[in-house]
Amino acid sequence: MFMNNFEYLEKFKNNYALNGTAYVEENLSPFNKDEFNDISDCCEKVEKEFVSVGDANEPNHVNVGRFMTDVEKPKIVDNQYSKKLIDILWSENVKSYIKYITNVKEEIYIRRIQYNEIKENCFVGYHLDIDSNPDYLAACVLQLGKNFDGGLYRVYNKSDNSKYIDYKPNYGSLIISDCNFPHEVTKVTDGKRGSLVFFVSTNPGLNRRKK
Repeated sequence: MFMNNFEYLEKFKNNYALNGTAYVEENLSPFNKDEFNDISDCCEKVEKEFVSVGDANEPNHVNVGRFMTDVEKPKIVDNQYSKKLIDILWSENVKSYIKYITNVKEEIYIRRIQYNEIKENCFVGYHLDIDSNPDYLAACVLQLGKNFDGGLYRVYNKSDNSKYIDYKPNYGSLIISDCNFPHEVTKVTDGKRGSLVFFVSTNPGLNRRKK
């Protein structure tokens, strides 16, 4: 189905290769409206906890709802939303979409899924996702927040931290970000920024950071 947007997919693939990030508008997302609404509902209802230090040891100020963790290995969180969410996220259509943009030929797997809720004056600090797990390939960030200011997804150049690209995520947009590129979410200055984040890898086994 997504191959109908081949021209756009090529652009996303090139942007990912060049800048470490592909920014996909809502109308070109692999998720249909019903799937997006179900994702949003799961994220709204899941129990959340405040997190001040992230999995890559970065400073955070964010409320997190968890669906799959990756401490020693991927583990589905036991709640009424996790399985429903995973079934939506890991359809063959979504998997093929991500593999095409990231240009990965091997099988890929989800290792971690969480909802990040960032309120006014809160943020996610500068970090590398591979510090959570060296096998992480890409972070996929689905934007669920409608009305907020600030909260830019800032991706830094791998070789020069003085250079970066800011992405202002719109409602329903999808960011696919190479986990080898440093990034952060800047402070939200107004409103509430909510996003579902899931990490993909070619390794479904033990978290190498914990071996």
